[in-house]
Amino acid sequence: MIVEAKHLANAYKNGRGLHDASFSLREGTIMALAGGNGAGKSTLIRLLTGQDKPTAGELIWHTSQDVRYMPDDVDFPVTLTAEEIIALLASLKKVSKAEQKQVLERVGLWEVRKQRVQQYSKGMRQRLNLAQSLLGEGKLLILDEPTNGLDPYWIAQLKKMVDEERDKGCTVLFSTHLLPFAESLADDVLILHEGHVLATGELKEVFAKHQAHDLETLWLAEIERERG
Repeated sequence: MIVEAKHLANAYKNGRGLHDASFSLREGTIMALAGGNGAGKSTLIRLLTGQDKPTAGELIWHTSQDVRYMPDDVDFPVTLTAEEIIALLASLKKVSKAEQKQVLERVGLWEVRKQRVQQYSKGMRQRLNLAQSLLGEGKLLILDEPTNGLDPYWIAQLKKMVDEERDKGCTVLFSTHLLPFAESLADDVLILHEGHVLATGELKEVFAKHQAHDLETLWLAEIERERG
């Protein structure tokens, strides 16, 4: 196990945030953090990455808290090139030139590495964001809405890269509101709604417990049940 949350909460004045969330993240697995807008996904990620502190409950880490992180949105300096940005971030993690080249190749930006970011499309900037998160050797990789801006080809490549990270022994947590995408990639799932945990655990066990065959059906049924 990488980390477990016990009655974790971080509520805002408007009532949104995270409320009494308990779950565990298994080592060497891919977990989908799924739910709609305002579900609490970003709040949870900020807690896991140390950007915020919980107002109640606790996170219990069983391994190093060395986390690699892909934010939902990042503003790279547009006058710099992809090569310069990766080199700058790599220097902070003491990553070799060879690895810098490798991550740019993995996301399809090596051939355009000397172009300034201002010339990049939204999808290319998202792939640069993915590239920086792949630098280093942190055993927990957190991807916040990684499909944003990606076309179908690069979504397929993203899935391949996530599988490769797991095969290397990394634990991956990714957030998404795309339930079919979550189902196609994840070993485990944590579904949030309005800051509360709707379901969590191994995907096949969650389906069995909730008598569902897919996440969309499960999510809709739980929403209707909560509404009475």
